[in-house]
Amino acid sequence: MFLSPAIKPLEVIPLQVIQEDFPVVGIDVSSIDIGETDEGTIIALRGAIVWNTHRRYRYLRLGPFLFHITEENKDHIFALLRKCNFDLSDEISTPDFIRLQTRITSIFEHWIQMNINSANQNTLILFDGSLTAGTPDSPESIISKMLQSARTRENSVLAFSKFSHLRFNGHHLTDFASKQTAPCLVKMNGFLKPCEGSFRLLGDVYVARLSEGGVSFRLDIDKKLSQFQAVEAVQRLLGNDLVYQGYPETLRLAHIYSTFTASEVIGMQRFLAQQRGLRILEKPNLRRLLFGPFGKGAEG
Repeated sequence: MFLSPAIKPLEVIPLQVIQEDFPVVGIDVSSIDIGETDEGTIIALRGAIVWNTHRRYRYLRLGPFLFHITEENKDHIFALLRKCNFDLSDEISTPDFIRLQTRITSIFEHWIQMNINSANQNTLILFDGSLTAGTPDSPESIISKMLQSARTRENSVLAFSKFSHLRFNGHHLTDFASKQTAPCLVKMNGFLKPCEGSFRLLGDVYVARLSEGGVSFRLDIDKKLSQFQAVEAVQRLLGNDLVYQGYPETLRLAHIYSTFTASEVIGMQRFLAQQRGLRILEKPNLRRLLFGPFGKGAEG
């Protein structure tokens, strides 16, 4: 892979393992459709927090929380969650049904992140995702306040993205670390175009290659930390957490514990049927009805 001759080489930062004990916390959230009713849809949210102290892992699950969302109550639910969790009462339109589940999930995730930041000190806090703000799912006021809280309590926020659409010089962002010796960081700042409109990068963007033979990930670290502090935080992570396929074990466990299994979905459906007197009906597959064995695409 070659960069354009007009572009200077990217900065590769080799990492050393810092072995002193340092607590690590990973946070992840998931949501799932439980089913549809005549009035609307039922969704479930669950969050997971994993603590890693002295290489001993503990976890806490929050949820599942069930929401029955209808056209009549969706404005109230959305406004109430914003008000109760972040004291936001500004006028903002409620998203349509297609986007509402994602927005509610984001509110729940940011609420957990905020509380974990406030409850811990001198801790590495791992997020799933990026530190891009100004989107409907990640308002700048919330993300900025959260990072400020982390700095006040001397926490370091590291946000790992399993997928990134960012490209540079025609290649995926994560391609730039594939030929480097692990563990290392590749710093991307100065090579990314400034965000347009209200979008803001509140983190310095790196590509992290944390283990040989592993995968490279986009890693966002709070912009207001110095590069020395950012690199030191990643080196502390290497000294205190397992790294499987280049991904921190604490965050991997948070993802696993937050994810819903098929048996859990069936259990929630049965619970709703018993508690609310609902009947479970199998939704007909419209594509299969119309096209028979050729109807193998997504339902719609």
